[in-house]
Amino acid sequence: MPGDEGFPSQLQKEVPDEPADILDNAIFEQRKILDGYNPVCHPKVIPKMYEEARNPQHVAISLVGEPTGYERLSDLIVECDQRNWTSYLVSNGVNPHVLERIVEPTQLYISFVAPDKKTHQELCRPSIPKAWERLQDSLTLLSTLSCSTVVRMTLVAGRNMHKIPEYAKILDSAQPDFIECKAYMHVGGSMQRLSRENMPSMREIQTFAEKLANESEYRVSNEDSVSRVVLLTRI
Repeated sequence: MPGDEGFPSQLQKEVPDEPADILDNAIFEQRKILDGYNPVCHPKVIPKMYEEARNPQHVAISLVGEPTGYERLSDLIVECDQRNWTSYLVSNGVNPHVLERIVEPTQLYISFVAPDKKTHQELCRPSIPKAWERLQDSLTLLSTLSCSTVVRMTLVAGRNMHKIPEYAKILDSAQPDFIECKAYMHVGGSMQRLSRENMPSMREIQTFAEKLANESEYRVSNEDSVSRVVLLTRI
């Protein structure tokens, strides 16, 4: 319509951000955050560590949403490679068709928080159809990838720390290199529907991880009590 030249059509497809711009802007914002820690103003700050923080070399490609929705994800990973940065892609597994065809990152994380479809529906409340089936397809892809692979299990007391043999069966089939058993933290938006009692203790995480190791082809290899996480490695 005449007079609408300055307004994009609602039917016009939005152009995705340039991968290089995303990384450049991330560095710019990182440095803004660090400005207040300049060793010139704060003698206790170690100059070498300050410079390392200003020039990160490891990128976590992760969102509150789902990063595989970004159309130029492969280009972003390639841009990281060209800068000699490591790339860590964190996905909830809803787009297996994307994971199947993208350039492989340094490491791929997939979140896996339920031993069955019912628990997955109740805990994750997916807004897309066949979310459980899509996740299973993504997990199946892990054994075909050459990059390092991790399944991250956020454990919620009273909600998803049951049916360990079912977890083990799926994980043995997926064959990730590592499994992270991590406690849910009672922060952010989750506080609206979960309580502090849903936050497992470190001992509970250790017990879950030990039982999972006994049921699977994995062994406990490391842990961090501050983060309440136990790492399992494939035997």
